[in-house]
Amino acid sequence: MPADHTGPMTDSTAGEGAGLGRRIGAGREAEVYAWGGDAVVKLYRPGYAGHRAEAAALAALGGHHVAPSLVDVVDQDGRPGLVLERITGADMLGLLQRRPWRVQGLGRGLAEAHLAIHGVPAPAELPDVRQVLAAQIEAAAMPRELQGFALRNLDGLPSGDRLCHGDYHPGNVMVAGDRLSVIDWPNAARGVPEADHARAILLLRWADPLPGTPLVTRGLVAAGRSLLARAYARAYAHGSPRPPQQVESWLVANIAARLAEGIKAEQPKLIELLARARHRQL
Repeated sequence: MPADHTGPMTDSTAGEGAGLGRRIGAGREAEVYAWGGDAVVKLYRPGYAGHRAEAAALAALGGHHVAPSLVDVVDQDGRPGLVLERITGADMLGLLQRRPWRVQGLGRGLAEAHLAIHGVPAPAELPDVRQVLAAQIEAAAMPRELQGFALRNLDGLPSGDRLCHGDYHPGNVMVAGDRLSVIDWPNAARGVPEADHARAILLLRWADPLPGTPLVTRGLVAAGRSLLARAYARAYAHGSPRPPQQVESWLVANIAARLAEGIKAEQPKLIELLARARHRQL
């Protein structure tokens, strides 16, 4: 499961007092540095504006104990930055790779944290997830008939007002004892929970591991991902206040939108899944 997150927000070498410390993680959109003794700062790279959505989402999640606390919004040499609570722990993906026997329990925890997020009203300034998906589908490279099918499918799906993470997978969940903290919120949106739930199912089932992942690790991911996906989906449905609605249709929308990310290793499988879905509706 690919994770464009900036790595575990932990570092034991941070100096005393607030101020930019050692770099402790990096991703495509941002870098994470130590910030004083009990915080980190996530500095966005030039050209990326996900800090606005991330700050809004984290502010909405304050007090829910399912994400790092937002401490401050700063400017560091012209780069926007979010000062965040330091979370001591490991990301769930790495934990699964080291302790695969915990897959069932971690799958349940993954669902419980996601349900807690979906219980939070989304800030009004976040984009509508339907509009986000539509833009991605329109930008994706796929046969025209599949694109039309995906857009018609999306047109029949509802809007909502719940907080959606937009990229929910084990690599974006930190595990610290009994606490799970969900990180990396630049793709936060508002919508119905099923839209975000379907995206998570897609990533758990079919997302390609990060480039450079060792073959042994890829084998472990392939062997354990179906178990994790089933444990997550079962626990999510069981814990949801109502049975999830139209998950298959939301899955179609997310599969089509995923093609816009241009991950070549995934494209044949995603096109095949779309074609099968279209054939079932003919």
